[in-house]
Amino acid sequence: MQKTIVKGNDHPATKADMMKEIVSRYPASGKTVAQYCAANKIKEKTFYYWLRKYRKINTAVLTKPAILPINIDSISIQGEYQPLFAELMGIKI
Repeated sequence: MQKTIVKGNDHPATKADMMKEIVSRYPASGKTVAQYCAANKIKEKTFYYWLRKYRKINTAVLTKPAILPINIDSISIQGEYQPLFAELMGIKI
């Protein structure tokens, strides 16, 4: 279970939420990791831990296969075109 942390006047947030925000703001900071960590009062080791953790989560989300439905309302066949079909092991679709 995550501990609840109150940061300034912000709403309570979990440490994971707070670290996600800190890590996600790093690229736009224009600072080195050491400078950024010092400014945010966190250890570099902690920064890299959360960076690695969020990269794993994002990679897992991005690599999940997705099946998207395709709706075909009507097909208009004109000219010499033949309908498309697929056949696998004697089964035609």
